Amino acid sequence: MVRSLLSGLAGIALLAGPVSAADAPPGASSCTGCHAPKKVADSVIPRIAGRKAEDIVTFMREYRSGAWPSSVMGRIAKGFDDRQTEAIAAWFAAQPE
Repeated sequence: MVRSLLSGLAGIALLAGPVSAADAPPGASSCTGCHAPKKVADSVIPRIAGRKAEDIVTFMREYRSGAWPSSVMGRIAKGFDDRQTEAIAAWFAAQPE
């Protein structure tokens, strides 16, 4: 069910084209402070714009559960419920790579 919801949200967002930061769901700005919208040379922090929404949700759930150890991401991921995470993931998926 989550997979179909994510596909639907990402599909709608992609049909509408990239959306601006002003259209970002609540919480998305907490990602953009580290995950730059454009490639940054020599950065170890991956870009998430244009990634599959399903992948972003999976990563966030794994950080939230502690399956992936981290210094920052686990704390950030715990601040979002599944619905918020899915909305943020769909928005980032709709952004240009």
